[in-house]
Amino acid sequence: MDLLFPSIVFACACYGLIILWLIFRVLDASMNINECGYPVSSSVEVVGVHGLEPALAPGAVSPAFDLLVRVDNRHMCDQYREGGSVTVYYAGVPLAHGHTPSFRVGATAAVTFTVNATSEAVGVPEDLFRLMWAERRWGAAQLEISMKLGWPGCESFAWSVDLDG
Repeated sequence: MDLLFPSIVFACACYGLIILWLIFRVLDASMNINECGYPVSSSVEVVGVHGLEPALAPGAVSPAFDLLVRVDNRHMCDQYREGGSVTVYYAGVPLAHGHTPSFRVGATAAVTFTVNATSEAVGVPEDLFRLMWAERRWGAAQLEISMKLGWPGCESFAWSVDLDG
């Protein structure tokens, strides 16, 4: 009997741990404790565009974009993200860069912030400007916008947005 006692205690402890693990899994599924299935989502709107003229045009200025970014938190708890970066592309060519602020968004809430994406280059390269002009006449000009948020999520988002609205 003395030899069976330690093995019985060990078996009971193992069964107890398994039962606790199962209870946690049931609570986890029913109360959304583990929210990996609910990612943070986002959208972007271009509210201002400046400097989309040929680089060699008189008075050409750097391309600049005013973006309105909305981040939706579908989690049951607050989410925090460090600042990140935004890049605006046209036909795969980067036109402007910007920085996102650090933010906290409440549980099942949304936050909206503005990003000013600018460039050090003056104007748009001539070939790219001709392509952009032709696509704008057809109503098919689209910007690609990518955003990378910082810690802890380190998420990346990408959108295609009509240039002319």
